[in-house]
Amino acid sequence: MPTIKARKQANGITRYTAIVRLRRHGKVLHRESRTFAHRSAALSWAKHREVALEDPAELTRQKQSTPTLAELIRWYIDTFETISP
Repeated sequence: MPTIKARKQANGITRYTAIVRLRRHGKVLHRESRTFAHRSAALSWAKHREVALEDPAELTRQKQSTPTLAELIRWYIDTFETISP
């Protein structure tokens, strides 16, 4: 079941944050959140994400992290150092 939190901004507008957590054996495997202007949109997105995350392939895709800038620089140096000294 997703969690929906209502938050008031400084200008008085209410925004809704949808939080989706996937837990297995007491540990959080995946946590994702998004903020929406309408509660219905937040609830719809959260339910859609929960259904999508039930697929093990989707969870694997989500766990694959994007490389950091340091990793990309290291890869570039290692790859192109031998090509052009």
